[in-house]
Amino acid sequence: MSRLDERTRKKIRKKFKETGSIRGTARIVGVSRNSVRRELRRRDHDAPRKRPSRAGKLDPYKAKISYLVKEKDLSGVRILEEIRDLGYSGGYSTLKYYIRTLRPKRICKATSPIDHPPGYEGQMDWSEHRVIIGGRKEVVHTGSIVLSFSRALYIQFFTNEQIEQVISLHEQAFEKFDCVPERMTYDNMTTVGRHVGMNDIWINPTFKAFAEKYGFDVIINPPGAKDLHGAVERPFHYIENNCLKGREFDDFEHLERHGQWWLDSVANVRIHGTLRERPIDRLEREKPMMKNLPHKRFERYKQISRVIHSDFCVVVDTNRYSVHPTMVGKEAQIRLYSEHLEIWNDHELLARHTYQEGRYGRQVLPEHEKAWRGSHFQSNLLQNAFIRLGESAGDYFNGLKESRGSGAGYHLQRILKLADRYGSDVVSGAMAHAQRHGIYSADAVSRIIHGKELRKKGRLIPEDVPENIRQWLKSCSVENQKSSSYDDLIESSFD
Repeated sequence: MSRLDERTRKKIRKKFKETGSIRGTARIVGVSRNSVRRELRRRDHDAPRKRPSRAGKLDPYKAKISYLVKEKDLSGVRILEEIRDLGYSGGYSTLKYYIRTLRPKRICKATSPIDHPPGYEGQMDWSEHRVIIGGRKEVVHTGSIVLSFSRALYIQFFTNEQIEQVISLHEQAFEKFDCVPERMTYDNMTTVGRHVGMNDIWINPTFKAFAEKYGFDVIINPPGAKDLHGAVERPFHYIENNCLKGREFDDFEHLERHGQWWLDSVANVRIHGTLRERPIDRLEREKPMMKNLPHKRFERYKQISRVIHSDFCVVVDTNRYSVHPTMVGKEAQIRLYSEHLEIWNDHELLARHTYQEGRYGRQVLPEHEKAWRGSHFQSNLLQNAFIRLGESAGDYFNGLKESRGSGAGYHLQRILKLADRYGSDVVSGAMAHAQRHGIYSADAVSRIIHGKELRKKGRLIPEDVPENIRQWLKSCSVENQKSSSYDDLIESSFD
């Protein structure tokens, strides 16, 4: 039996494919039929034999897995959770390898690891998530705080991202961790702080007060420095895919309860993929390096701005609350607490009030009422207004107090109204003229302005004045002359 060369073997296989006949192949190639049979048997023997496939533990669930990957975009851990409930008893590795065949590969970018000392830093950020609540898709705002060393995580769900929610998130997180880091870092956000210029950072005053109470430094990361905030930004993908995706909640309270359960049962007790330790274990090693919680908690408030009205009150929800009368016209910052409000100006506490019941009420503290009614305050207030009328106003004010006593305020208010109507120059000149005659009253000032005779103790004082009386009164208020020169001017007008 002669051995066939490789060329003849190939020819046999080729012709057999064409003819499908052993006899025809042997005749065309020029070999015996047995040689053709041996070559065909050898080819079948060399080909790898296919063993019948054996059903694996994953096979019954592949359709469900494909749906959860392609339609729901769930993570491997969440898919394992779903098919465990259906009876899957296999391991996670088998599932993970199969998921890789279904999910497109992601392009990863190189990053530089950042070393975080224990107890030194925590990071806070917001992320919006779409969650099914009560059968409807709702947008919730997830606040997250991560301790950079231990990766201990705290989350809370809110309907908005206002300052009250930011402070609540920090308080609950620090209570959960039972400690406070040396500093907290943030991206630009108005509720905490932001960069407003080169090397110029604005910190929200309310949050600054909160940070001082708890004793941590506020660090605002420069724009574009995403790598500095990776510890808190990366978990948002984990929260989305492991805590929220594929779940439905009865109401917002159900969502909040689930979030706290997930933190205690999953997130903080898992083996961290990068650290290869449980965050809860690293937190115990980190605590001795961190600050203790303050004995007295920060009292949260909402701040609004108001102008102090002429009745020395600010208006909050239709009700009016008093401050000292000297603050009229200034802008105040109102801090609204749960049980009371505080009125501040230029970092100084002006007043503290309990909330007025009902609407359109006015709450005046006794010390403010006393200051308003006190003669000393009224004198200062009116004297300041009179000083703006001219040089003669101060002397006339003192004359009114001496001659009119407690009734001086009535005359002062009338004279101020005359100044509003005719101008301060005219009224100042009229007061200077009335003072020369020793007459201190609003009526005297008014009669001089209108060119009428003065009245003193029941008798008339001749007062024939020129037609251009108001121009003359203006000159009286601005010219620096002796008192006798005004008398000469009046007497010359009678000639």
